[in-house]
Amino acid sequence: MVLFRPTAIQKKALALLKSGAKHILLFGGSRSGKTTVLVMAIIFRALFYAGSRHLICRYRAKDARSSVLRETLIPWLNNTIGNTGYSYLAHESVITLFNGSEIWIGGLGDREQADKILGHEYNTIYFNEISQLSYAAVTTAYSRLAMRVPGCRNLFFYDCNPGSPLHWA
Repeated sequence: MVLFRPTAIQKKALALLKSGAKHILLFGGSRSGKTTVLVMAIIFRALFYAGSRHLICRYRAKDARSSVLRETLIPWLNNTIGNTGYSYLAHESVITLFNGSEIWIGGLGDREQADKILGHEYNTIYFNEISQLSYAAVTTAYSRLAMRVPGCRNLFFYDCNPGSPLHWA
């Protein structure tokens, strides 16, 4: 088992996650650990709040699956709860944990995919690479942060690499 040992920057991000803010944006360069911190927070929330549902989305679902799901989420699930503690339905792009919590992976750039993932309510919505998403796509998803699980405070997570200063985020 590999332990999550946050860097100094990641410790600052973890403190921000504990701040009580509903919207949390992590900004930094590639390979700075933003995705890992936010994915670990989602894993923790999914484990702590049985039956909760969480969404990780990008512009394209295939990019979310290749970068977040395969490179970060599944490896950290294997390191924390083992590969028998969850199941992955590839055709639905959903991971179901042993306690009934779900982590959905999707894209907001394709209407059909967006309709599929926005047909559910969530406790956490993580917009990975927010600079690739339009303001309209994000605000449409805002209404889906509505699932009720006792004790679980619903949160929006965002991350962003340095991009255009003209982007809305």
